[in-house]
Amino acid sequence: MGIVVFIAIFVTIIIFASKASRALQAGVAALDNLEMNGIRAYGLVLACQQISTGIRVGQRRFERRAMTLDVEIPGQAPYVVQGTFLVPRGLVEVIPGAALDLAVDPRNRNQIAILGPGGFTGPWIRIGPPNPY
Repeated sequence: MGIVVFIAIFVTIIIFASKASRALQAGVAALDNLEMNGIRAYGLVLACQQISTGIRVGQRRFERRAMTLDVEIPGQAPYVVQGTFLVPRGLVEVIPGAALDLAVDPRNRNQIAILGPGGFTGPWIRIGPPNPY
């Protein structure tokens, strides 16, 4: 009887981990799409949670961090957004006052992809090995 319970728990954990992994990969795919098709913007970190969760998808590393951002889209009034964002690990030190390059969904201004540090984002970011921890 004990082995059956163990197997049932093990299978449940595997199913849960598989679903969580697929959801995370879909989220990263949405970020990639936003990076390619979003409106370029600048962000200023107004506040951020000190504790982050490290996430790795394939060879890409992110930190999931709750933040308040001041978003400035050229030609539009700035606005403030709060949420939990994926931050490329090794590219950005997220502290209040940090400047960020962003991509904003034109249909939903609260959907934001953090591309890198302010003024330094370019095509070279995707070249080379992943950034070390």
